[in-house]
Amino acid sequence: MKIVIAPDSFKESLDAMAVATAIENGFSQVFPQAEYVKVPLADGGEGTVEVLMQGLKGEKQYSNVENALGESVEAMWALLDNGKTALIEVAAASGIDLIAPETRRVLEASTFGTGLVIREALDKGVEKIIIGLGGSATNDGGAGILKALGGKLLDNEGNTIANGGAALNELASIEFSELHPRCKDVEFVIACDVDNPLCGNNGASAIFGPQKGASEQDVELLDKALANLASKGEALTGINSINTPGFGAAGGTPMGLSLAFNVQIKPGIEMVLDTLCFDEILENATLVITGEGQMDNQTLQGKTPYGVAKRAQAKGIPVVGIAGSLGKEVDGLYHALESVFGTVRSPQPLAQVLEEAEFNLTRSARNIANTIKLGMTLA
Repeated sequence: MKIVIAPDSFKESLDAMAVATAIENGFSQVFPQAEYVKVPLADGGEGTVEVLMQGLKGEKQYSNVENALGESVEAMWALLDNGKTALIEVAAASGIDLIAPETRRVLEASTFGTGLVIREALDKGVEKIIIGLGGSATNDGGAGILKALGGKLLDNEGNTIANGGAALNELASIEFSELHPRCKDVEFVIACDVDNPLCGNNGASAIFGPQKGASEQDVELLDKALANLASKGEALTGINSINTPGFGAAGGTPMGLSLAFNVQIKPGIEMVLDTLCFDEILENATLVITGEGQMDNQTLQGKTPYGVAKRAQAKGIPVVGIAGSLGKEVDGLYHALESVFGTVRSPQPLAQVLEEAEFNLTRSARNIANTIKLGMTLA
């Protein structure tokens, strides 16, 4: 019996490998002779580099760049496929977690540091760049990335505009004569789990800006700024991207990237599964177990368990989901998974739940395995 264990992390308690190991420990007490294949996963946001480094041969890289507010930071990324592919997370340099809540300034926040990481990858001669967008502190439409790559963002007097989303209201033209020469030579994949457009009521500023500290006035200002960036981008490329699905992710970062690169946008979990050759891993599997910290109907919106379940369903392999907790609405999950289980054993303070996550997960996995064994016996 081959059992594939492919979970996401349980945030704030267990990383994806620890989750997979706990599930294996529980199941192996009941099925000690089974073949277990652990595939720790992420959906393209924070933690994706670490996850893929566990499943692929690669080399971690560290770049001394700057965070979203210009402070020094060491950003970790990775080279895969013998240096041909760079895997980068926006959060590593421009992440919101790198800035204390009381010092966050979304109007000034810039993706310049992420651009420096991309520039270093290009200098190393990579042929493909994969970038995960989750967890950004920015709302600058990727303008900082363009600057780091040699693009010039100019005002009406020909001066370079300041960093940050608000400054895009002063943008009069974009000039690419000094853009990094390899930008159009690489395959560029954006891992994105939202379909929000750049602007409007469902755009980057309105939906994600408040999470980064934007007031109502800030949201209005930033939305106009991103619309101006899209307008100047259209003058450069002839393409109007203001309503392009997904361009509202990470403060509009795909907008800027699309001006410098020939981009492809893929759901984050699909990108991860493809990179890990997950369909090949599923061959001859008897059962797939997946999970995340909390599962509910929102899991169906591109989260790791749903991505795993779709791949397994296509091969006729049953899927069990194990979560730290289950949300109020889970009915939709049963269209994708045979069964779902929460692991918290009783009402507890959050701190205790996080502390006991590994124990609860292992115990639940063992109980699920015993239930499966009982079903096999009865059959």
